[in-house]
Amino acid sequence: MKGNLARAFYIALGAVLITSEGMNYSMIAPFFPIEARHKGTSDAMIGLVIGSFSLTSCISSIILSKFVSSKLQFFFVIGGCIIAGVCLICLGLLEFASPGPSFYIMSMLCRMLNGFASAMMWSTAYPAMCSINEKWTAFLAPLLEFSAGFGVIIGPPIGSFLYSSWGYATPFYVIGAFQIILSLYFLSITFSFACSCKAGDTVNNTISVKILYKLAKNYRMVLISFPFILSTTMVGLIDTVLAPYLVNVLQMSTNLEGLVFAIQATFFAIANICNFPLPNLGYSGILYAIGPALTALGGLAFCLQAYITALQSFPYVCFCLSLISFGSSAVIMNCYLVYDKVTLHMEIATGENVKLVSASWVNILFSSGGTFGATFFGGVFYHRFGIFPAFFTLSLVAVFSFTINVFLLHSLGLLQKIYFGTPSSNEVIVPLLGSTKFPENS
Repeated sequence: MKGNLARAFYIALGAVLITSEGMNYSMIAPFFPIEARHKGTSDAMIGLVIGSFSLTSCISSIILSKFVSSKLQFFFVIGGCIIAGVCLICLGLLEFASPGPSFYIMSMLCRMLNGFASAMMWSTAYPAMCSINEKWTAFLAPLLEFSAGFGVIIGPPIGSFLYSSWGYATPFYVIGAFQIILSLYFLSITFSFACSCKAGDTVNNTISVKILYKLAKNYRMVLISFPFILSTTMVGLIDTVLAPYLVNVLQMSTNLEGLVFAIQATFFAIANICNFPLPNLGYSGILYAIGPALTALGGLAFCLQAYITALQSFPYVCFCLSLISFGSSAVIMNCYLVYDKVTLHMEIATGENVKLVSASWVNILFSSGGTFGATFFGGVFYHRFGIFPAFFTLSLVAVFSFTINVFLLHSLGLLQKIYFGTPSSNEVIVPLLGSTKFPENS
């Protein structure tokens, strides 16, 4: 019992650490675009600064896959969080930077290094958490995504509150310092926790760039992964364009703008809590498939404001964000199990390597979507066409993604009940258009 209590405490602390990394990523959304404009930064450059995080994270994930191993996974997580906290504090120091190129160049450098740190953590967080107790995987995988997603959503309202109360630098100092202190404490107990692990727990499993290349060149895997890319693209777009829309179009104060993000955080938390037990019940494939449909509804509903000005209001924006939050939660909370099953079906990886592959793949998808959302849709597309065409285009893509994924997941047998755990020895792997039956217990 004492061993299980120690593991539970370690898991809870790890969940808080992952939440802090989510906050690190998203907290600049409400105020950085506005502050950057005061420093003479264009909309396109703001999108590039925000998107440089995800772009660097995507490239770093591919490079780090050569060095990631099960022996080093906890130290990748901790090291990434420490570096991310330092980068956040450095970004806060830019309040002393001169307006113009010096501000956005240094901002981009901080975000790029922060993206590398994020890649270190996300390339190993999933297998690291699950290695604590393999029997708890069905609980730990949703907990990981719940913690990360919750951090991403609560970051903006917390950042907005600190910014409106004490100025530009305060959110960076507070959250950055919290992340560093928590990481150092997590590191201190990791040594004692690692010493108590069995020898069998430290088998060195690694993956290679070739495995990720096999996934990337398989069009079925890319199409199945599209809902996750879409969800993170929508997040990147919202991070970049929502704050200016609320201030300039709806004439909201900074405090009320932060309240919109806080309400979105509440909806996302409710969605995550509702989704949390469902992987144990076997509904991950179904929820993953319907996520893009909810995202499309939220995006199209948001676009109605362009034609019905009476809808341009605080409650209606919150309603649209709630639909997008529920759709994103359905995809994000269930992605690891779906990708584990698809990777096993394609016979690309086996055993513990499956989790390492899924972790690296999810990080690449998250980074790619964030880059595309912030730089292309939130920068170039938004600057040229406006906020409503950007949301409308992503909503149409979500409808396409929903249609394709229902077909592909059904053909792989993933719209029936699926559970965590590797396939049993008597499981028959059938062709793509057949029906694959996965084990119903771990």
